[in-house]
Amino acid sequence: MKTRVISGLSFGLLGIAIVVLTFSPLPDVMVYAISLMSVYELMKVFGVVNKLMYVFGIGFSALQITYMAYSAQLGISINPVLALMIYFVALLMLTLIDFGRTTFNHAALTAFASMALPGALSCFLKMRNMVTDYGDVLTRGHMRFLIWFCLAGAVFSDTFALFAGVKFGKHKLSPRISPKKTVEGLIGGVIGSAVINIIALLICNAVCYKPFPIPVWLMILVSLAVPLVGTLGDLTASAIKRNYGIKDFGNIIPGHGGIMDRMDSISFVAPFVYAVLYIYLELTV
Repeated sequence: MKTRVISGLSFGLLGIAIVVLTFSPLPDVMVYAISLMSVYELMKVFGVVNKLMYVFGIGFSALQITYMAYSAQLGISINPVLALMIYFVALLMLTLIDFGRTTFNHAALTAFASMALPGALSCFLKMRNMVTDYGDVLTRGHMRFLIWFCLAGAVFSDTFALFAGVKFGKHKLSPRISPKKTVEGLIGGVIGSAVINIIALLICNAVCYKPFPIPVWLMILVSLAVPLVGTLGDLTASAIKRNYGIKDFGNIIPGHGGIMDRMDSISFVAPFVYAVLYIYLELTV
């Protein structure tokens, strides 16, 4: 328990550092590091044995982050569909070269592992970089708030859900996938997380010289939706673990398991928040 608390506090301090240093290299370094470790972790869970396939999967993950986060700044103009086709063909060639040991399942699961979390975490960098494209309405303070919004939405949802579930939990949310989750816990997580993020929004509007461009009423709805989206990510990760008969994806984080055990909610929340912001700005600005 002590180890779990220390690891949790360490991650919390890292999250605060990322929010404060949003426009430093720290978020970039963390997105690359966490993404590449998650690819390796998932491929091990999926039983991939071909070392060259690990190189392809991790390499494609790094290229994907670079393309998604920096293509505009670096002037990169690559047809993503063509790049994906080349990548898929390369993975399939490995199933022929190493036939009998490397299977189509390995190739398909490597493709999933190399695109899932790296693509999701890239949304943090894409959100941050939107201050360049929408400088008339977005400020650096807004982007720090959004990073906080995503991280806090996932973390506080889990925390409040745990306390509410222990205190009031009676009705199982998904007993076959995650027996400990309850409907009451989910409701507590939604309310608690939403309250904290709405307070953060009001503070953001008070201290930034421009109000956040998305209306408060819409951000309230998004604040309520974020814990639900995060729970879907959590349940999806739990379903994968049950499919493979494992308790954790790894053991790199003492007391918490693997990278994917900590990133499951955020992997759904970050793309959701980015999509809401992007669609709203495209329609209104």
